[in-house]
Amino acid sequence: MIEQSSAGETQLSPGVRTYPFEQTGLKTEVLLQRMVNACASNLAVLDESGRILYASRGWLLEQNALAANVDGLGLEHLQFQTGSGQPSPEMFALAADIQRILDQRATELHKEYSCRSAGGVSWFLVHAARLELSELGGFRVLVTREDVTRRRHAEEELRNLGGRLIRAQEDERRRIARELHDDLSQRLAIIGIEIDQLKQKMAPEQTDLIARTEKLSTRAREVSEEIHRLSYRLHPSKLDHLGLAAALESLCMESAEHQDLEVEFQQDGFPAPLAHDITLCVFRIAQESLRNVIKHSGAQEARVKLTKTRNALRLRVSDNGCGFDYGSPKTTRGLGFISMRERLRLVGGEISIRSRPAQGTQIDVLVPLG
Repeated sequence: MIEQSSAGETQLSPGVRTYPFEQTGLKTEVLLQRMVNACASNLAVLDESGRILYASRGWLLEQNALAANVDGLGLEHLQFQTGSGQPSPEMFALAADIQRILDQRATELHKEYSCRSAGGVSWFLVHAARLELSELGGFRVLVTREDVTRRRHAEEELRNLGGRLIRAQEDERRRIARELHDDLSQRLAIIGIEIDQLKQKMAPEQTDLIARTEKLSTRAREVSEEIHRLSYRLHPSKLDHLGLAAALESLCMESAEHQDLEVEFQQDGFPAPLAHDITLCVFRIAQESLRNVIKHSGAQEARVKLTKTRNALRLRVSDNGCGFDYGSPKTTRGLGFISMRERLRLVGGEISIRSRPAQGTQIDVLVPLG
């Protein structure tokens, strides 16, 4: 801990020991202490028992940075404290990780730790490494700490913004799909009926006019079917009413029906209840993947496999097309892949893309459940 003297000078608490140069008599220790004292970062050095020998000024000036003489924590002097002066429960993990280095079961760690207090949650990036000192016949542990709370908050805000944008996009797609299906599609249906009624009123000898009305009726049906397909691509009603597996199977059938592509669909573990965000995320990724197969791969065959287990949902989309160089900047910056990653980040999922020129493409998606 850091205490303030009556003169306002910063002092170490009794639990933190210092080693003046003349007491150590070791050049390596002296050099190490001088380097730490000159360091602008938050840096501390521990001995083999885990006690702090010395620390940089930045570390010492950090409020509530060191908690000395707290029983039961092992590395009590390295614990972050709450506003009440008590060690944060999350810091037991830091103590255990540092102890692994002291016990020589690990050589280093690089990890973020949270610290809860009355003012909220703070996050710290801690890096620790063991430094062998031959002159001492032992080792020291160097520990750096960086407050990454602002970065964490910025990342959280970015995730929230990405989520709001995606939800707004889906709401707009749903609205447009509903208008296409309920309004424009109905109008076209009425026009088709009126054309048929008009054809029935024509005299049999008006063959040319009858043929033209039949053409108009056929075109009206084609436009109506295309509006239905467009409405489904914008927001599939089957996804809401029948679930993910049925919606994906319908998507595969539609892709094979209107393209020169054979699409095989497999599912395991369905029907099963899933959160709406996860269902929509996986469907959109499958939709975008099949669209890329049709548009870019030149494949004759594609496979879509959906698997649900107790702990995870998996999606695999593969094809035998031309493939591509996934490592190229043009590919990694594509809006399609960026959208996939952003959607998965919102549900805690992961994506793996494997592709090579002339060897097809395979996309694997994993979304943890529960």
